[in-house]
Amino acid sequence: MEQKPRWAEMCARILQQCEVLRGGRNNLANYLQVNPDELADWVEARSGPPRRVFEKAMEVILAEHDRRAAMAPPPRRRKTDH
Repeated sequence: MEQKPRWAEMCARILQQCEVLRGGRNNLANYLQVNPDELADWVEARSGPPRRVFEKAMEVILAEHDRRAAMAPPPRRRKTDH
């Protein structure tokens, strides 16, 4: 069994989430300004993406986190909190 580098696996998971958030592989490839075939290699953890691509993908994840946080109701206070 071939072991994939952990970096490539971590990046693949991030890129898979980005695919969903950006509406598919082609849309994500356009957003990242990369060839879809190259993106496929990274999504399948055959290799890790360049740092520029990784950072741009993280921006997608962080923007979604911020969007969800803005929609969440404020935490409820307990009666014991003063």
